[in-house]
Amino acid sequence: MIQPEGINLVFHSIRAGGGMERYVLDVIEELARRGIRVRGIARKTRWPGMLPAGVELVVVPDRTPFSRLNNYLFEQKALDYCQPAWPTIGISRVVGRVDLAIVGGTHIGHLKDKGKTRWGVFDRLTVAHERGLYANAGHIVAHSARVRDEITSLYTVPAGKVSTLYPPVDTIKFNLGARASRERVRKELGIRDDQFMLLFPSNNHKLKGADLILAAMEGYGDRVVLAVAGKAPLDAPGVLNLGMRQDMPELYGAADATILASKYEAFGLVGPESILCGTPAMLASNIGAVEALRSPGLVVFERSIVSLRAAMKLLQGNSSSVAITKPSDSIVYPYSLEAHVDALLLKVAHGFH
Repeated sequence: MIQPEGINLVFHSIRAGGGMERYVLDVIEELARRGIRVRGIARKTRWPGMLPAGVELVVVPDRTPFSRLNNYLFEQKALDYCQPAWPTIGISRVVGRVDLAIVGGTHIGHLKDKGKTRWGVFDRLTVAHERGLYANAGHIVAHSARVRDEITSLYTVPAGKVSTLYPPVDTIKFNLGARASRERVRKELGIRDDQFMLLFPSNNHKLKGADLILAAMEGYGDRVVLAVAGKAPLDAPGVLNLGMRQDMPELYGAADATILASKYEAFGLVGPESILCGTPAMLASNIGAVEALRSPGLVVFERSIVSLRAAMKLLQGNSSSVAITKPSDSIVYPYSLEAHVDALLLKVAHGFH
């Protein structure tokens, strides 16, 4: 495979976090490991630990006190900071030509799933930038078939311009070794042997379906504990707030199931992460990762109290399904970071000219 000397990568936040933030760090690290230089262009940067050799982080300064407006202005100016001789990957909705756009979700799809029919000013501006990104990209990678279909149908992009490439998982970090600390972590968290621990990784409880999960938990008393890993606490009975954690593999290994009941979730990386750590993932049927996962690691439910309670009952009543001993049977796509970046470089080469 022919490698470029370097790559520009544009994303508004290059720092530790969940979802796309973690994905960006992983991709940059793998590119650097291969000796490909990276210019990361962002509004905010904070690399966890030592910055890899060959990686340069460029901060585009904010121009107003308002974060949403600053994101919009960043998208208009970010490409001015690129190394012009290198191909460019656009993950933020940048205005102008990029060789590859990587899309984790669309704004129109998000609004439709929320049931929002009246768009505000920023909704319209966001969609306008999305349309520009898709129109100007050499090629587009969508993180799920659902997102691919949103791009082609809601934004009228030719199908041949968009391909599906599910996001990778760091198997060095997320693996069955996480279960070795299961008893210790449960004891530290105060989880009894007779309690069912649902792990809920969430930085947006409303979007991730907290109300539905809490409603389904009613009547269980303290037999079910919802352990919330995220920035903001969730104030409700039966909830154990863990805050932001750096030990997610150990938390996955300690849980009896991981849950997402999102209103909109383009993929949902917590699904394969949890399965790789030996713990089944309970995912609402509209979540993108459902396309790429299978039973016994995956338990699917419709976004209703009845369906979610049935899924909870299934897991609680079948102790053999709690420990996933062969994750590869449940994750049916090439989830290694190396394979993913191989595919990205081919797409970059396809779009670069």
